[in-house]
Amino acid sequence: MSDEADLRSFVLAALDDLGAVVSEGDGLTWVRAPETLQGALEVPANFALTFEPVRDRDFEAELVARGSYFLERLVSLMTRRGRWDAARFEDPGGDWVGSAFSASGLGVGAGVRVQAERMAEETILLFSFRLTLVADEKREVLHFIAVSPEDKVAWAVDGPPPDSGLLPNPGSGPPENLEAAYGLAMDALRRRTLEEVGRFRSRSLGLLEEEVRRIFGYFDKTLEEIRAADPEGSTDLLRAVMAERDRRLTEALERFDPKARASLCAIRAMRVPVAHVGADLPDGRRAILKVDAWSRFLRGLVCGACGGTDGPWDVTRAGSLQCAKCAATRDASAPPRVRPRSDTPRRGTRAGGASARSSRGSKGRSRAASARRRGP
Repeated sequence: MSDEADLRSFVLAALDDLGAVVSEGDGLTWVRAPETLQGALEVPANFALTFEPVRDRDFEAELVARGSYFLERLVSLMTRRGRWDAARFEDPGGDWVGSAFSASGLGVGAGVRVQAERMAEETILLFSFRLTLVADEKREVLHFIAVSPEDKVAWAVDGPPPDSGLLPNPGSGPPENLEAAYGLAMDALRRRTLEEVGRFRSRSLGLLEEEVRRIFGYFDKTLEEIRAADPEGSTDLLRAVMAERDRRLTEALERFDPKARASLCAIRAMRVPVAHVGADLPDGRRAILKVDAWSRFLRGLVCGACGGTDGPWDVTRAGSLQCAKCAATRDASAPPRVRPRSDTPRRGTRAGGASARSSRGSKGRSRAASARRRGP
């Protein structure tokens, strides 16, 4: 949801999916909710919605805005309920196979020759997950994971997946191997969010450490002042202060303790065109790869360094394939290029041979100095 139009579209579609009857009138959105929805959203049978804060008192309308109570309840309900739908993706035409290889780093410039051998149609399952990170702050991010039940491989789809080109396919139902596909999707989600969750955890624990240090600093100083003011008769007061300190520490631990939770929001089964492509790889091997017209993800490649199956890909000097992440690590850890030896010795070493130096430094002259001495 990027703006008010997206927010309105989401809310109206969700209410319709939940069985409510929605209509417009007097500048408000009127909702007739079924009995099951009334209890879940804590609303009467007939109520009004407004997307404008200035009109939330008209007819006691429920305000729909980011962070509003009604929107939080609706999102929570849709997350718990989840959604299932089926769609079909038509072949877009054009050289989408070549474009997919180029986008994955295996175009003509990488020395990879490809030839489409046959076309087929397969089912791809798209899982939508909501990742919730909670500590002193709360973050929620949507992640989309595609799974090929036939190849038993999963990959991440960046951003909200485009619906263009998708047609309803109401005749199909959930596949038999849905549970196995869900496991693959969860594993891919863990890999994708590992660094994100790690950064969030490190930041939250850092804030917890700062808060604990601040609490101890404040109460330790308070205890010292009490003891200095009344060394003998302040036992009860000291106990009360220490109890308050312990309470504050417990609150800080609960507040900054990082928690991560992923919840399944929806599953979509898509019938998509898949190209079986013969590829001559730079290391001399010939492999049969698969790429679908919807996600353009290459299946059948394995990174020679980490064993992962996610692209994009990079061809090493030795002709092997590595994923872009391993290739970046390889380039960052590569030894520096060998440079010609300088005739200036390193500090703390003795000069020798042709690199002899006097105690006043090098006797070599620069080109500019030599040019100045050429005159008569």
